[in-house]
Amino acid sequence: MASNGIQTARTSFPQPPQSWSGLSWRQLCDCWRAKMRYGGNADVARTAALLVLLGLEVRGKEPSAGSHDAVTGEAVYTLRDGDGQPWKVTPRELSQLAKAVLPWFDFPYGDPGMEAVKDEKTGKVVKEAVDPVRGYVSQMRDALILPEETVSIRGSRFALPQVACNNLTWQQYRSLQAISPQLFHEGLAEDQVADLQAQFLAHCLVPRSLALLDTSGGSIRIRPHWEYRYDTTRAEGLAGFWRKALRKQGGTAAVLFHISLQAYQTALVYYAAAYPLLFSDDSKGNRMQDALQGEVGTINTVMKYAGYAEQQQVYDSNLPFVLDILNTMAKEAKQIEAMNARIKKK
Repeated sequence: MASNGIQTARTSFPQPPQSWSGLSWRQLCDCWRAKMRYGGNADVARTAALLVLLGLEVRGKEPSAGSHDAVTGEAVYTLRDGDGQPWKVTPRELSQLAKAVLPWFDFPYGDPGMEAVKDEKTGKVVKEAVDPVRGYVSQMRDALILPEETVSIRGSRFALPQVACNNLTWQQYRSLQAISPQLFHEGLAEDQVADLQAQFLAHCLVPRSLALLDTSGGSIRIRPHWEYRYDTTRAEGLAGFWRKALRKQGGTAAVLFHISLQAYQTALVYYAAAYPLLFSDDSKGNRMQDALQGEVGTINTVMKYAGYAEQQQVYDSNLPFVLDILNTMAKEAKQIEAMNARIKKK
C-alpha cells in the first residue's frame, strides 16, 4: 500500500476512506445502495462500493475484444475516473483489492465476531472464537457524525440523527430502544419489517415544524420560526408517512433507514464507552435496562437531581444530561456497596 494510495499489479488507485465514519454524505448513500442492491453477494457489493469510492466506472458492460490477460486468460476491464484516466484491472484483482482495503464495509453496525467452532464428536475447539470489533462503525473515539444535518423527502424536511452531537432526548431514546431490538428478530414477514422500519424512522428523524413561542434571551415572545424538536405524539403519526416512502425498495427512504440505524447503533457504542457503569452488565444486572423498566423511579430521581417541576422536562432533556445523573447515582451506589462491604469485614 502506497502512502498516497493503493497499488495493484497493473496500476495505482487513490486511497479510499478507512471507515464508515470517513465517508461523505454522498459516499454514505452510495455505499448503502451497493449493500442493498448486492446484499446477497458480499464480494460484489464490496467491489461495487470500491468503484464508487474511487470514482471509477467500467467502460462498457463487457470486456472488449482482445482485453484478456495473455497469461491467465482473465478478462481485463478498463476503468475510467472523472478525468477520463484509464485503469486496467481484472475482476479478481478488483475483488481482492476491495476485500483488503474495505474490511469495514461488511460491518456497518460493528463486527459481530465469531463463536468458537467445536468438533461434534470430541467437543474440542477446532476454531478459536473471534472477539467482536465495534470500531468499524465509529472507531469508538469519533462517533459517526453525518456530514449533513437535514434531508428532504416527499416534500417534507427532517433533521438527520446527529446522535454524536447529543441531539437525542431521553424520550426519543426510550422509543428507539423499544423498537430497535425487534428489527433483528428472525422470521419476520416483509410487512412486519417495513412497519418496524417506518416506526424507527418516525422516532429517529425529527421533522421541521413551525413554532410560535420563542424563549431565547430569557423572555417569552410570540414569534413564528422553524425548528426541529422531537415530539413522541407526532412521531407516532409519522409512521404511516414513512411506511409509504419505504415502498420504493432501494429508494431514499430505505437508504435513510439504514443510515439512521447505523448512526443510532454508533451512539449506543459511544455511550457504552462513556458510561460503562450504566451499560455494562454486572452481577446486579443491566442498569440502563433497569432504568428504562423502572420508569417512574427513574423520572422521579432525575426530577429531584435536576430540580425539575414536571415529568415532561425529563422526557425533553438531552440523553447525555440524563445519563450524567444516572451515572452519578450508579457511582454513589457503588461507593455505598464498597463501604458496607468494608464495614462487614470489621
